[in-house]
Amino acid sequence: MRTSLVGASLALLLGLLGCSRTTTASAGTSSGIFSSGSREARNAALAELERHFVKGSDGWTTVVTTGSAYAPDHFLRQYKDLEIDSVEEQELTESDKMNGFEWADQATFKHTVCREAGGFQTYVLDGMAEGRQAYAEKAPGRWSQWVEYTPGPLHFQKQKGGWQFQWDATYLRGQRPGAADFASAGVR
Repeated sequence: MRTSLVGASLALLLGLLGCSRTTTASAGTSSGIFSSGSREARNAALAELERHFVKGSDGWTTVVTTGSAYAPDHFLRQYKDLEIDSVEEQELTESDKMNGFEWADQATFKHTVCREAGGFQTYVLDGMAEGRQAYAEKAPGRWSQWVEYTPGPLHFQKQKGGWQFQWDATYLRGQRPGAADFASAGVR
């Protein structure tokens, strides 16, 4: 009886794990187990990140503009890593399907560190960082201290064959930086 109980428990556990709709893997590798839809969604999310960031030896860098049209603040934001922790397929409603949605996802990211350079002297990530360095300051001419940060989830969907990403305040806000952006921030 003990053997059958262990076997039944193992079968139940494996069945529950097999039913999970969440897949995990590193953004920089192809490791992990992905269904074809999840793999396509993960690749679409990575392609969208690459439209906003330049990946270099120090990390993923973007140029961000905040403030107003009268007082814009242009600065660089750099994440050491932007690794997708999981891609979770969201349930489509009947109206979603009728409106041409084929897939809805949420990508979550692993914890990372972030720093900023240039622009007005303010807090990195507007003071939303974690830990002791939560209120590290950015300033022109130097990189700030690295701060702890876990980027929020990225929501996106596929509609009529095309991927659509919901704008957010951290990683889709910026644009790919060029040499002039690094020069303006006073860093390399």
